[in-house]
Amino acid sequence: MKRILVISNNNACRSQMAEGWLKYYGKGHCTVSSAGLWPEPLDLEAANAMSEAIIDISRYQPKSIDTLTNEEFDYVICLSDDIAKQLPTFSGSPEIFFFGFPDVNKLNLPEKEIKKAYADLRDEIENFCFDFVHQKVHPLI
Repeated sequence: MKRILVISNNNACRSQMAEGWLKYYGKGHCTVSSAGLWPEPLDLEAANAMSEAIIDISRYQPKSIDTLTNEEFDYVICLSDDIAKQLPTFSGSPEIFFFGFPDVNKLNLPEKEIKKAYADLRDEIENFCFDFVHQKVHPLI
């Protein structure tokens, strides 16, 4: 079983979405955790967008990266480009990846565009997670 940690700034949206997709596509082949540098409550728009794709993240709890630094991971996936200099040292020797996804909560979008922005983000993260699982965890035959 591969161990994956997904990190974003707040562990409220992007990393929670990625955790949901990685658990879905990697079921039985990996364990997945997510955390943030500055945890905030779960973004309800993110939870709603994921539920539309039949993935329930509504019970996920944001966690601080500080609570996971003693655990060993095979892969650490950072979903924010700006956190590279703030990452702690991890136990073991995880392979670290950086993939920047927009923080839709900070885009100040008009109300009518918010749902679409979250759905687009959900779909981008799904594609990324599908590819990641099948390239690093459980190759397609």
